[in-house]
Amino acid sequence: MTASPSHRTTVATTTVATTVTIDVTPKETKDRLLHQSSNAGGALVTTPKGTFSAFLAPLTQDSFKRVVTDVEQRLEVVNQTLSMLLGSSGFDNILHEMLSAITLKTRELLGADRSTIFLLDEEKNQLWSIVAEGQGGQPLELRIPADKGIAGEVATYKKVVNIPYDFYDDPRSTFAQKKDQETGYRTYTMLVLPLLNQEGDLVAVVQLLNKLKFPNDPESLLAERIDLAGFTQEDQRVFEEFAPSIRLILESSRAFYMATQKQRAAEALINATESLSKCGLDLEETLKRVMDEAKKLMNADRSTLWLLDEERKDLWTKIPQADGSLKEMRVPVGVGFAGKVAATSQTLNIGFDLYDHPDSENSKKFDKSTGYRTCSLLCMPVFNSDGKLIGVTQLVNKKKQGDHPNYDPNDWPNAPECWRASFNQTDEAFMEAFNIQAGVALQNAKLFETVKQQEQMQRDILRSLSNGVISTDKAGNIIAANESAKKLLGIAECDRIEGMSVRDIIKIKEGDFEKWFGCALTPEEEKSRQQYYPDRTLISTGVEEHSINLSINTMADVSDPCKVSGALVVMDDI
Repeated sequence: MTASPSHRTTVATTTVATTVTIDVTPKETKDRLLHQSSNAGGALVTTPKGTFSAFLAPLTQDSFKRVVTDVEQRLEVVNQTLSMLLGSSGFDNILHEMLSAITLKTRELLGADRSTIFLLDEEKNQLWSIVAEGQGGQPLELRIPADKGIAGEVATYKKVVNIPYDFYDDPRSTFAQKKDQETGYRTYTMLVLPLLNQEGDLVAVVQLLNKLKFPNDPESLLAERIDLAGFTQEDQRVFEEFAPSIRLILESSRAFYMATQKQRAAEALINATESLSKCGLDLEETLKRVMDEAKKLMNADRSTLWLLDEERKDLWTKIPQADGSLKEMRVPVGVGFAGKVAATSQTLNIGFDLYDHPDSENSKKFDKSTGYRTCSLLCMPVFNSDGKLIGVTQLVNKKKQGDHPNYDPNDWPNAPECWRASFNQTDEAFMEAFNIQAGVALQNAKLFETVKQQEQMQRDILRSLSNGVISTDKAGNIIAANESAKKLLGIAECDRIEGMSVRDIIKIKEGDFEKWFGCALTPEEEKSRQQYYPDRTLISTGVEEHSINLSINTMADVSDPCKVSGALVVMDDI
């Protein structure tokens, strides 16, 4: 709800107080302390060592109480400011209330029926307003291009536009007339003014509609209350008089707003990366975690993580289905938006409305078949720690701030209000940082997946061999053994020997297996790496013996033979 004018004034005054220097010194002793000039990020005064103690020393009980009370009040302002920054939802409410108060006060000062203050979003090249008076007092977010319409004209040329009665006679009023038809309102006169900072750069655009007679009866019809003389030079002079105060409040609030937005994004990024760091090594789990965290971080409706299949030259992903299962999808590199990012390793950011993009035909067809509506898109490459492309993150439909109805598929192809937004450069920066962590998580998961596949292949190969084969680590503990090896050793197929020392299991009647095996793990000569002992007697568990040809081979790194990883023992039953 819109607050009363008195409450608005209090809020605006409080906000100004939070953006100037807070001087904790009474007037009569200000010369004892150093304080800094007013600025947009005000802070407590800093004093040389011992100065504050020297200031407090001569104070009486009564004067000390006054000083303490004054300091408490000023520190409370600081605490409120910090609380607003830390409690982002609370700050949003205060920001809405404050802009509403300024908008209302500007309207009252200039005797207008409606007013809107558009702040400049330089990154998106848009004019936006969190509040628009005259719509039941409810806060709305309006965004328009910074170079379109009458407000865009004022923003571009930084000149006042004053359109007298009848506004509809002006050729620039076409768009406004359409909006009036939709809302049932009637614009008769308009005054649009640029609000510039001390450097002459645009801060905001103030738009006022319908100059009213003074006095006027609020119960009368709007047409009866209109001042046909329109807005005057005196109105512009009044605005110029109050412009510095309005500018200070707007610049300060925008600075705080941007700070809270960045803080939220930073917190979301930290939470997302922490979540990724807790990922297991399962590839499917990692895929889902990355997609969920990316969607949450970017406030997107959908997210997809495409992984690069270098052999097939395509991207693949798994899409959750209605029944909870995962369906694999593949697209060739170079095809579609994600495929182009994979081919170029460059970010692709398509703002609202994606349907206006020349390459959107496939998206339209897919949306029509699924009942979805793609409005904006952000695709970014994912690299591993070596800088090699391993995937692409794809985010769809940036959610618009505020409460909006959910998308209704029956409205296709009309774009829903909730998705009339675009990903910006800040989103790209945070997503780039997120993708670095995602790349690490994915690389680990893919390596683990590769190791699992290799181990499975080794087990399959071992099972298919007629010879008894045992592989060990560099300590001599068994990693894997096939059925033939267990049979020769007299060990039941269901018994596990993985983790046991091979020295304790293999006994050779005509030689010292433990010595031979030790030489294979610490080879000093080439012959120790490939040892062959024909026609030996293997003593299996119990009293059974087998005649075998025994081979002991060192397993080492191909690029560095000194890096021994284990040994391979092969027993050929003769």
